[in-house]
Amino acid sequence: MLVTRGLARRGPGRVLKRALDTDRSLMDSGGVTPSLPLTFLCAIVADSGADDPPTRMAAEQARALEDGTERRELLEALLRGPYGSSAPYWLLEAAVDSDLARKPPQTEPFYAPSMDLALLALSHPSCTPQLRRASLGRCAATQLGRLGAAHADDIVADGVAEALRGRVAPVPQGMTVDLLETPTEAQLVLRQHWLHRTVFTAAVDLLPSYPFVDEEVGEGTSTWLKRQEAAERAWRTMWKQVVTAHAEHHRLLVEWSDDKDAGHTIREHLLGSIPWDVEPELLAEIAQDDLASFPHSVLTTRICRMRRDGATEEEVREHFADDLAELLPGQRKHIDRILSDDDAYGLRFGCRAAILRIARAAEGEWRYILNPDQAQEYGRPRPWRASEDQLASLAQTFAAHAAVALKLWEPDPQAQTHSTEDLRWVRDLLQHLPVVTSEVKEKVRLICQEARRGLARRPDHSRYGLDSGVQQARELLETIERMIAEPLPDPGPGRTASLGRPDQVTVRDLAGASDAVLDDYLGRHPGDDNLVEKALLAFAFHAYRRGLSFADVLIRHSDPQRALLVLTRELRLRLGGGPNLREAWVGAVLSLPAIEPELIRALPAWTALKARGPHGRAAHPAVMSTVRAALGSNSEAWQRFAASPAGHTGPTAWLRLGDVLDAAASGTPWPTPPRK
Repeated sequence: MLVTRGLARRGPGRVLKRALDTDRSLMDSGGVTPSLPLTFLCAIVADSGADDPPTRMAAEQARALEDGTERRELLEALLRGPYGSSAPYWLLEAAVDSDLARKPPQTEPFYAPSMDLALLALSHPSCTPQLRRASLGRCAATQLGRLGAAHADDIVADGVAEALRGRVAPVPQGMTVDLLETPTEAQLVLRQHWLHRTVFTAAVDLLPSYPFVDEEVGEGTSTWLKRQEAAERAWRTMWKQVVTAHAEHHRLLVEWSDDKDAGHTIREHLLGSIPWDVEPELLAEIAQDDLASFPHSVLTTRICRMRRDGATEEEVREHFADDLAELLPGQRKHIDRILSDDDAYGLRFGCRAAILRIARAAEGEWRYILNPDQAQEYGRPRPWRASEDQLASLAQTFAAHAAVALKLWEPDPQAQTHSTEDLRWVRDLLQHLPVVTSEVKEKVRLICQEARRGLARRPDHSRYGLDSGVQQARELLETIERMIAEPLPDPGPGRTASLGRPDQVTVRDLAGASDAVLDDYLGRHPGDDNLVEKALLAFAFHAYRRGLSFADVLIRHSDPQRALLVLTRELRLRLGGGPNLREAWVGAVLSLPAIEPELIRALPAWTALKARGPHGRAAHPAVMSTVRAALGSNSEAWQRFAASPAGHTGPTAWLRLGDVLDAAASGTPWPTPPRK
């Protein structure tokens, strides 16, 4: 029985009579629209025809309801259900109006309300071209972007593209810094993800063009140049936003921009800004195209050095005639300008063209491909669409070009080697070159010598504090020197973690190495007992290793039991440090399957007594057994033992358990701490 609101407050007889009257009127003519649960209305119209009474009732309910979530859900149910093939004009108009009334935020278009209801209405077979055109004309730019989604019908996408073209000048304005904060309609549309291809293409065509800043009256050249550079940075930022938001349209963007100013910028962003999100085949194509220009830099270097070393312009042109004949017009013009006698700066720059080209690539657009682990988001590695093998192949191709540049490297008194850009490409070359020859290492040593001299002239601090650039350059230099100090493993990240010569590597160096790197390093230096002992001590700094245990390292020693005893006896001298290092060492020793009493007696007393046994027991059974064996049933010995000077910190923390037990049992003076 259907009961309208307010009847419950009347008497029972009147309630029943009014209810019966209401039912009768509804059955006769559709009558008054009742207030019913939304879920019921949506469910009942799903199984009803367009002319069925429940549909007419729900339609009247939808017309009467105030605009809001419930009304939109009911309108959608009607359009998807009984009115799916043919809908009244008022229903389509109401659906569009409901979504248009929800204005999107001006500053965060990504969080704009959904336009799915309006999209459903504008895609409907009953929607007229006039209604569609008028509705799209009323949309804000962000709403147009929502309606131009990838799942939109072609007829709606065409309408969105037409509406957008009608709002933007046929010749787009030049990019400015202000347009990042107050974007054009095309920019706002492109900030919506997953756009229909037609809408995406139309919006890209209407984006601001490459900036050419006019020089103002009385403006100095340096001021104008700063404004031009700021506009160019804004231009690059705009395109970065586009390629980041539309991974599904990357290939379309590349093809669209082949003959446009944006072509280089788009490829640069795909290669260097978001390579992890680029389809593997496209990434490989862009990478190969980028490296295709490197031989021109090599030719430029060879030509300029011959000219610098005294050859005339005619001699140079004759010597490189075949190479020059293959250049593109723009490349030929560049060479001609450098070779002219009055361009000394260009000649000096050309002599370093190959080195600068490869160095800037390693520091810039190739950085993530060469070091995929550096591509992170919130401290976590980003997932790559390209496989590890594909990235390794690209990195080795880059390294092959870098090896050519390495052969051309020469010291330059006017361009010191002292920055990360000067050194990163060398590190990447050593990391990825399949075979590192002695000639390569010798040339790298010369670069390291120059870098040492260059960095010695750079202060550690700038006016604002510690200069991080200097620190990073020094870390790169140290990594490179370690890599060329020993035989290198297979190409890949393991090389950059190279630890250097075994006689120079420190305990802390070994502690900082990953399990795989440490295992590989020890495997490449078999029979080096001194290295194994340092690796054992490294467990005090890095106690938990999933892939390499303390016992795994110990068995590499020629005399493991003697080595462990000597290290433990000389722990203060060999290791030093605070309680955490002593606890880690004791824990590592007590984790071994078989422990001799002599080894337990060599442990630091307080730390050994504090150590827990297996499964979290209060004390380690091997330690308790050693103490009982030494003190037996001698009450006085136990009392003296309880008063021993062994402590948690300070020099007495290094007192050996065996020495303390012997003094307690015999009543002799307490031992002195081991020497540092």
